[in-house]
Amino acid sequence: EDRDEELFDHVLLADDDDDVASAYARAFTSHGFAVSRARDGHEAVAIAQSLPVIAVAVVDLVLPGVGGLDVVRAIRQRHPACRIVAVTGLGQPVTERLFRESGADVFLAKPVELKELLAAVAPAR
Repeated sequence: EDRDEELFDHVLLADDDDDVASAYARAFTSHGFAVSRARDGHEAVAIAQSLPVIAVAVVDLVLPGVGGLDVVRAIRQRHPACRIVAVTGLGQPVTERLFRESGADVFLAKPVELKELLAAVAPAR
């Protein structure tokens, strides 16, 4: 299925919860994605700036340093075609609206099932 000249689809994973991020990373890796993990907003923005292409970004709303909304804006600016999945434990409609306005494509409330997360990123493939 993968053509040799193509790099793996790259996922930027921005979540400060190690257990959650590890589970997400394992799921993405097992589906053939390359994963870059950021533990805070500053790191997420730096990774987004440094990578030539990101297929998918999974961004937690509550991140140390730069907040999730600003991370989403930075990713959207640098990677217009990236599929951005916003994840948060704060599942209010106003939060979803803010995330969509900042450039997110999909909004998922925690706890997120791995199959739900993988389904959300499927259109990026």
